[in-house]
Amino acid sequence: MKIDRNNRFGGRKAKISRISIVDQVCDSIKQDIADGIWKTGDKLPSEAEFAEIFGVNRLSVRMALQKLNTLGIIETRVGEGSFIRDFSLKPILNEISIFYEGSDQYHDVQQLRNLLEYECMRLAVHSATEEEKKALKAALDDYNQCALAYSLNPDDQQALAQTVDADFNFHYSVVKMSHNRLYKDIYYMVQQLIRGHITELVSTRAHRRRNAGLSPLGKSDTHNKIYNCIINSDLEALHQANEEMLGIVPVQGLDVFD
Repeated sequence: MKIDRNNRFGGRKAKISRISIVDQVCDSIKQDIADGIWKTGDKLPSEAEFAEIFGVNRLSVRMALQKLNTLGIIETRVGEGSFIRDFSLKPILNEISIFYEGSDQYHDVQQLRNLLEYECMRLAVHSATEEEKKALKAALDDYNQCALAYSLNPDDQQALAQTVDADFNFHYSVVKMSHNRLYKDIYYMVQQLIRGHITELVSTRAHRRRNAGLSPLGKSDTHNKIYNCIINSDLEALHQANEEMLGIVPVQGLDVFD
């Protein structure tokens, strides 16, 4: 059967895109880095050397290196040359995170945190080092201190900000304990969304407790449960504690009051 290509494409011929020399040079260097030919900290050949290697002009090489700089794959130091960086998605993801911000994000962020943080907690149970466990305990102590100070005066915005910082740092410590770089980068990307979610959750719960005439939280909230579950490798209780911490499962004295 003969196919009418003109009719198939609405009377227009399909255009074949041509890959520019700059993109070819850029892709070739990226592939060499991925293959381990150059490692973090290694100095790359000069523009002139690359031009000779690839058989292209120096301007094309310079533009390719500029693209790699923008992507955060290399860094160029004046008078020294270009060097391989310890690549991270953080700068790129942080730049685009603003597109995910909005007034209707609370439940989306809650669901994201539930999936990502629990997975990191699960991995942390198996992979955390003793030093990381000590660091997590220090982050927990800092959170408990800030949360107590804030719950004594829920209208103190500075105390709220300090509590949010301490809360985020506790969870980021857990994420780092997963030893998964992509999880860390994703968490970093959405940190403003997570901080917003923490702010609303902490503020709402603190005001509810005060209005109910209950004592300050102290060490009674869910972060301590999460810490103990990780240290004791209690995965079943960990899932429950994480959902309570996020408000997915209502907690007596935090979300519901009999």
